[in-house]
Amino acid sequence: LRQRSIDDVAWFWDAVVQFLGLPFSTPYTSVLDESDGIEWARWFSDGETNLTAICLDRWAADTPDAEAVRWEGEDGEVRVLTYAELARHVDGLAALLRQRGIGRGDSVGIFLPMLVETVVAALAVAKVGAIFLPVFSGYGADAISVRLEDAEARALLTADGFLRRGKPVPMLETARAAVASVPSVSTVVVVPRLGTPLSSTGRVEELAWPEPTPEGAPEQVATVALAAETPLFIAYTSGTTGKPKGSVHVHGGFTVKIAEEVAFQFDCGPGDRLFWFADFGWIMGPWEVVGTLANGGLFFWLGHGVI
Repeated sequence: LRQRSIDDVAWFWDAVVQFLGLPFSTPYTSVLDESDGIEWARWFSDGETNLTAICLDRWAADTPDAEAVRWEGEDGEVRVLTYAELARHVDGLAALLRQRGIGRGDSVGIFLPMLVETVVAALAVAKVGAIFLPVFSGYGADAISVRLEDAEARALLTADGFLRRGKPVPMLETARAAVASVPSVSTVVVVPRLGTPLSSTGRVEELAWPEPTPEGAPEQVATVALAAETPLFIAYTSGTTGKPKGSVHVHGGFTVKIAEEVAFQFDCGPGDRLFWFADFGWIMGPWEVVGTLANGGLFFWLGHGVI
């Protein structure tokens, strides 16, 4: 099997998609297109899918009562969402993003600590066809603004703060300073953790994190079907040797590859729990969220702030 995966790459990745049941709303016509050279390889040609369809929608339909996300704060608070509950939270945020005119191709920053809402944020942005920008929760305003400006972000999802070793860390102050120098940002959506009052300027409107869609109510926002090569998120380098550089990941290739890694290297499937202590701003944040949920597992997170 290992040798065949090397000799016939297209066969292997098609087998992965079929074996893991990863849904493509429009089937792809070829797995790998190297007609422009290996450096410009295109995956899953003509196929359409969406990260949220793979990681959430199918499980909310098939196993709605299975646990999807578990979060434990350092103050002892515990929150657990089933796939059905997670879908309602994602739908609520997706509806707000749509109301703010955010959709296909728009960029949205995610400057959040390890919270249930961080998972909701990534799935909601992908659901409407926008591109999320994971930002390390310990960054200062300048580091955040340079990433938002580079991607011409239209919105920032953040929290008013979090607890670290019992002390409040005021994130909203940092977020405000960051967006002040980014003209493209007009919306800031805030998770209330410390009770900080919201305020708005002439250009930037601060909004409270939305409530989930009511149980039993119809879905407000349908998951957008996207070409497999559509950008999903931009992961920036730390910028220690110069201006941060953005690496673009796409709905098809990234989701399939990470689902494969977590399924086969970690043996994670429906009903299993995966715990990896990583901030969402580093690549292992999206890796653990996508890999666990793509395989129908339970993503387990400790909310201890910056690491």
